[in-house]
Amino acid sequence: MSTLCAVAKHEYYVELGNALPPPVLDQPEYRECRLQTAIETFEALSPGDAYEARLAVRIVLCGAHAVDSLREAGVHREDFRKMTRCRAQAAGLMREERAGERMLAQEQKMRRATESVAGGMPAQPGVAFALPQQAAPRSAPPPIQAAVAAPQSSAAVPPEAVPPEAAPIRPAATQAAPPPVQEAAEPPPSPEAIAKAEAFAQENPVAAAQIRHDRGVTPQNTAYFRHVKLPTDPAVTDALVRGSSDLLTFLDEVGGDELDKAA
Repeated sequence: MSTLCAVAKHEYYVELGNALPPPVLDQPEYRECRLQTAIETFEALSPGDAYEARLAVRIVLCGAHAVDSLREAGVHREDFRKMTRCRAQAAGLMREERAGERMLAQEQKMRRATESVAGGMPAQPGVAFALPQQAAPRSAPPPIQAAVAAPQSSAAVPPEAVPPEAAPIRPAATQAAPPPVQEAAEPPPSPEAIAKAEAFAQENPVAAAQIRHDRGVTPQNTAYFRHVKLPTDPAVTDALVRGSSDLLTFLDEVGGDELDKAA
């Protein structure tokens, strides 16, 4: 259940209106339509408190600016560098939007669980919960009696009537099969290397895409991008080649035919 007052909601709406990207035709009616769409998206996220509302504002703004960056990428389709940078910005904004959605869902789950627990508490504070009765301890099992009683005298019972003692059964020693030898998986790139690789990709998207396409820094791409300072750290190069972030995986779409056109 939302605990936001009308004044707080109005303040969040004002923040949305001030931070939204302007429409293509900057006119009052188009601004009003864009703000109304953002407000409906904010309400659909159903923030229950001030912190959830702050996350909802962040989600709405990241989504709106991501769409605006994609629009600018379409405007600059003739300029490969600007188009690639706009797409990279859109990918980063969409990544922030998804992160905000995960955080909001987690906060709402915790809040609803807390509210359900609080709603199940007794109304009177003096009433105590009944503790479950402890189960009575089970009696110890009776001792195992011998199957054959000991003879009273050697004359009363003939020796052949007494069964011989059974030899104790010993489990056969089994040798455990050795575990299969697993090949050591190559560790993923470190977060520092990923951050440096993303920074290089934003500054030089074509060179970063060529390095990822060639699986490393080669003499050919070094000669081609002689005006670009290519990364010399092997960890950064490995992050460019094997990185799985949204920005680095986007470089796969830049490779191939688009690199040939850029050349």
